[in-house]
Amino acid sequence: MEDLLLKAGVYAIINKRLNTVYVGETEACFLIRWIEHVSRVSKFLDERDKALLYLDKHTEYIVLKELDPIQVSRKEFYRYEEEATLFYKNKGWVVISKANYSPLMHEVIYQDTEGIIKRYKKAIKHMIKTLGLKNTKENNVGRLYTALYKKLNRHFDTDVWERAETNIIDTLTKEELEFILLDLFPRYREKKLNLDREEYKKMDRQLSLFE
Repeated sequence: MEDLLLKAGVYAIINKRLNTVYVGETEACFLIRWIEHVSRVSKFLDERDKALLYLDKHTEYIVLKELDPIQVSRKEFYRYEEEATLFYKNKGWVVISKANYSPLMHEVIYQDTEGIIKRYKKAIKHMIKTLGLKNTKENNVGRLYTALYKKLNRHFDTDVWERAETNIIDTLTKEELEFILLDLFPRYREKKLNLDREEYKKMDRQLSLFE
């Protein structure tokens, strides 16, 4: 499963009970795209269908089609995304996403390793901040970084502390960053969505005062 999360392609955020689905594509990897989805949930709390899909505990993140961004153009990624979107619409699902495909699109191959690395680092910092600062009695950010770097050292047989005195995250390889993302995501997703659920309940209570 971990290997699949680091692949690219077309995915769905789906809830059979709500009959609601979000269809998307990623030329980077499923993992970073799903982390970004969770990080933005709080922005959609006033959009009922989106909020319910993201916050419901029965919602699943699934891979619909794995694609190789080195061999498959962006146009094809979008075409498969549109096919999946139409499939769910024809089945009567509530689709809360929009397909981006156009026959006039150019056949561009995705090449943005530097951009992916930036997204990885941003996601890691955000997840650690959420886990280490949000709804906690003390600042646990430093402890989280230390624990992760110890895991990295064991897994990759290295010593990240020898690379730099500060900003060690900037010395990490793509594979090392992915290792951290995989480690943090389950814990982060659980905590972030629980925080968003509480916020949504507060909004619901406030709205009910005006009904």
